[in-house]
Amino acid sequence: MGLFDKIKGHNTDTGTQNDGDVSEFKSIVIDTINVIKELKNVAIASHLKPSELSFKLLRTTTYYSDEKSENNEMNEEELKLLSDDNFLLNPNLKLTQHYRVEIYKIADQEEDHTILPDITLSGNKTLTKIIAMVAKNHDVKYTSKLEEKIIEDIQIKKIKAGILVGIRDQNMYKEVKKIVANIRVNGIIDQNQTFVVCQGVDEIPSINDDLIYHYKKKINAKSTDGKIDYAKRGYVLAVDKDECIIEYIKPQLGTPGRNCRGAFLPVKEPRKSNDTPIAITANLVKKESETSIKYIANRGGYVNFDKGTYDIQDQMEINEISFRSTGSIDASLGSNIKINIKESDILKDAIGAGMSVETSEVHVQGNIGSGAKIKAKIAEIGGQTHQSAYIEADKIIISVHRGEANGQDIEIDRLEGGKVIGHTVHVKQMIGGEIIANSVKIDNLLSNAKITACDLIEITELKGNNNKLIIDPSVTKEFNEMIDTINTKIEKIEEELKAYPRQLSSKKEFIDKNKPMAEMVKDKIMELKRNGVEPPMTLFAKIKDFQEKVIDYNTFLQTFKDKKEELQEYRKELNQVQNKVFFAKIINHSAWKEFNEVRFRLISPPKDITYNPKEHEIVREITLKDMGNGEHRVMRSAEYSSK
Repeated sequence: MGLFDKIKGHNTDTGTQNDGDVSEFKSIVIDTINVIKELKNVAIASHLKPSELSFKLLRTTTYYSDEKSENNEMNEEELKLLSDDNFLLNPNLKLTQHYRVEIYKIADQEEDHTILPDITLSGNKTLTKIIAMVAKNHDVKYTSKLEEKIIEDIQIKKIKAGILVGIRDQNMYKEVKKIVANIRVNGIIDQNQTFVVCQGVDEIPSINDDLIYHYKKKINAKSTDGKIDYAKRGYVLAVDKDECIIEYIKPQLGTPGRNCRGAFLPVKEPRKSNDTPIAITANLVKKESETSIKYIANRGGYVNFDKGTYDIQDQMEINEISFRSTGSIDASLGSNIKINIKESDILKDAIGAGMSVETSEVHVQGNIGSGAKIKAKIAEIGGQTHQSAYIEADKIIISVHRGEANGQDIEIDRLEGGKVIGHTVHVKQMIGGEIIANSVKIDNLLSNAKITACDLIEITELKGNNNKLIIDPSVTKEFNEMIDTINTKIEKIEEELKAYPRQLSSKKEFIDKNKPMAEMVKDKIMELKRNGVEPPMTLFAKIKDFQEKVIDYNTFLQTFKDKKEELQEYRKELNQVQNKVFFAKIINHSAWKEFNEVRFRLISPPKDITYNPKEHEIVREITLKDMGNGEHRVMRSAEYSSK
């Protein structure tokens, strides 16, 4: 109303002027819709500062207007409608509140010993939720008026902030009651506490239509150090079967809200600007719902967009992979994508310097450049690899290899100084380089090669010198994992066995010490029974206790023996694994050349046994035999074994 309604009988006189001076200010009761404005008006009229005045809320009256009527005072039943979201979301509804307040001069109030904690109010951006934060306080004391005073303090702060009073604020009363109860028990507020003072209705914004290319999100051009790798441009984007690659989000109208000031929060109409039809092949399936249209891959492969149509393909032919044309390709090993690279010019690189390729299969007709990396299930190289190139795959086929290859089954036409790590390796011609594998077969071995195998080295024709042929079971990952597992078990049992002798000795000592007493008790029981006297239960208890100690000792002793046997089994298993070297062999189907070295490596204890074949020596198989007593001998045979 904005009027100074002075209520008679409530000390409403502002005082009479005497010689131009203002008399002492007395409290005044006012009905208003704007308490802060009236505080300022009263202060001006009373020649006071607004900060010298405060107010007490006496009554709140809520009015509503809608399309049917205006300024209807809400009774108690009608106020309950404000808890109904549907009622509040009527856009024609308007809410106002009138407050009856008593404005008073702060300095003239009787001293109130109720200490209140500091309370601050905050809200979200739209003010649909108002939060109170009660600061921790060690000075606050419980009084019968504390709950009422805290509620009054919050209501005053709400009015100052323009927040409606007494509407959707049931949680406030519940939380204040909890805080006061805690003060009553503990005497303090030990930490800041927050709670919802009042809750309006959150608006749900409208959703504009959108076209999301999910498959493009797989592009990650950042390296591990967070820098952008410009070589990764997403030339091939792999997807799995049943993966959503494109999604059209339909426009959706939101729902309005209403905040804690009573203001209606409308929502905008959704924008529609991405509803262009999408053409797909049978390799994608379209699934539509109320909110979206999803285009889902019907098989694994890569997304191909050609002549306005999206498709999923699993084979790709490109001329080259280079920084200029494609960048690196990362399609994952499980993508089922086969990439054929056609560049075959011996003076060019089919996979350029520094490029990386990861996919299911890579078939390269030409060369692999410096620093290039290939990771696949199957990798086939028709040209040659640079000495700094790296290939990793289950199955590897290379024409000329100078780099590093790591896989399971590896076939190389010509190895020139490169490195090969695999399970089974077959090289047609080897000039220098290194091979590490379970079994190795070389058709033509020239010079300066190092071959280390776990089970077998087989050479069809040896033509050169300065080759090192090594049998070493520890070169395989499986061997080392097995050794580590067995050693861990051995160490665990050995640690457990350390405590057994001392505990066995202690138990045995107790039994030996108490055995005479047990025998005496047993004899006493028998004597009493012969005389027809029932022996006391205490005697039976002593015998039972002794027998339990004997059983415990025997059980413990048996466990000790079992663990020692288990330890011996593990040690035997370890020796069997380490003695794998005695089952390995080196086969040469041709005459030996001098200045070549054969070596067998023992693991425990570590020891190398070396043999240097003579020029034109005819030895088909070379093995190592354990002669016992720590002696080992290189065995040479001109015949092939049956194994």
